[in-house]
Amino acid sequence: MMASNETPKEILLISIQKNLSALGLKYVHYYLLDKGWHSHLLHLPYFDPNNLNLLENLQSFVSKTAPIFIGLSLMSSEYDCACDFSNYLKKHFLSIPIIWGGIHPTIDQESCFPFADYVCVGEGEKVAIDVANAIVSGQNVNKVLSLCYREDGQIVKNPLSPRFDNLDDIPFFDHVPKNSFLQKADGTISIIDKKLLRQEARYQGRMYELMTSRGCAFSCTYCCNNFLSQLYDSKKIRRRSIDNIMAELVNAIEHNPEISVVHFQDDSFLACSRKYLEDFCVAYRNRIRTPFIIHTMPIYVTRNKLRLLNECGISWLNMGLQSGSDRVNKDIYNRGSTKDHFLRAAELVKEFKIAGKYDVILDNPFENECDRIETIETLIQIPKPYLLEFYSLAYYPGTELYKKAIQECPEEMESVYKKDYKRTMPNTLNELTALAIYLPGKFIKLLLFLYKGNTDRNYNFKIAFSICRIFLMPYYKFKTLFKVLKLANRGSYIKTIMSVPMYFTEMVFKKNI
Repeated sequence: MMASNETPKEILLISIQKNLSALGLKYVHYYLLDKGWHSHLLHLPYFDPNNLNLLENLQSFVSKTAPIFIGLSLMSSEYDCACDFSNYLKKHFLSIPIIWGGIHPTIDQESCFPFADYVCVGEGEKVAIDVANAIVSGQNVNKVLSLCYREDGQIVKNPLSPRFDNLDDIPFFDHVPKNSFLQKADGTISIIDKKLLRQEARYQGRMYELMTSRGCAFSCTYCCNNFLSQLYDSKKIRRRSIDNIMAELVNAIEHNPEISVVHFQDDSFLACSRKYLEDFCVAYRNRIRTPFIIHTMPIYVTRNKLRLLNECGISWLNMGLQSGSDRVNKDIYNRGSTKDHFLRAAELVKEFKIAGKYDVILDNPFENECDRIETIETLIQIPKPYLLEFYSLAYYPGTELYKKAIQECPEEMESVYKKDYKRTMPNTLNELTALAIYLPGKFIKLLLFLYKGNTDRNYNFKIAFSICRIFLMPYYKFKTLFKVLKLANRGSYIKTIMSVPMYFTEMVFKKNI
């Protein structure tokens, strides 16, 4: 218990994500800890407003913590859950200010009231400190930069707080974050330790996630990064120093030998100078050596870059195709790369024997059947083996595609806040797209021939499609997964077999096609 003359410094940060990643919130959490605040990070992946046992334990936890404010981070897909959670808090803790932050509140402040007392726009580290200082010193929180609030029925938007020019000023977090808690499915709240992380985190807690940069140079219409670039009037990509990145990784791996892969969550890891990449690869090869994963755009993939990455241990490369139709990529998505860019990059990934995992967006009402078939035909051309991540097109408020959907297909707006962007629609073309990843190209070409040649989808197509989906798919899916994991493990059968449990659940049983 705190002495009566002590200034309260307890802060509670909440994540309602279905996993324990929450990178943005972890950076805020550690920034608060670094500045002397008693920050608590609580993960609520199982939150249910109708589960009384869960709610009672949550109420007890908040009462014991007694925070001066509660910060809640959310994406648009978590909006309904955030509303339910905030309504519950307001019933029991009316005096504790609730601040919403994250990408959804940044883009769409109006939708956050009356559930939130304040909304944080943009990066939250400095804002959290300023709010905490204002509360304990008795100053007016309404004066804090980057905050929005409601006054006399109107929403007031304060000027933006400057972004971090030097990302090295943000402390890096531990693999098992300090003062971090999880409410489990049975309602109990436990501090997160290595055992709980192994049980509840993705990839059995053996993957270390971090970001080495912030920002994106592109203007894809479906992506919130474009909104952030406009918000700050800058497409500049800010990068951490290589020494700072290596210090974080050395600390993480020395204290957590169970880490088997490092996942760089940068939007485009390769959007950097040749000198920076060379220095990074030398440092990584000399000091870290743990296999790693990156994300990038096809136009940044070159032979020289992959050679450097390969020499220092790259395991996976994630890259977006999104559509096999150049019309869709250019006119609808405003992508900075074409189908040919992607195929050339994929060939290089194959040449260097790197495991490839690619993205495709489905359920796009602005596509026609020819566009969808062109995507399948493109997938046939990608050198196997590879894995594919499917996304169902989501319309995030503030994006260009959101504005387009409002005008041209308003019926799509009904599910904006409820849509699970990882759950694609169950239709024939989507299933054909999934088959194209695993089955030999000759089978897919036959299916497409039968599909395109019969408008009524005749008996021959249905029989061939059923055989491929029911009998051939399981065999080729497991075979593909094993081959990709073998690439990720540099051809080692022993390491591949050992890594299967880590990836199998995520990649085989995930809620997707």
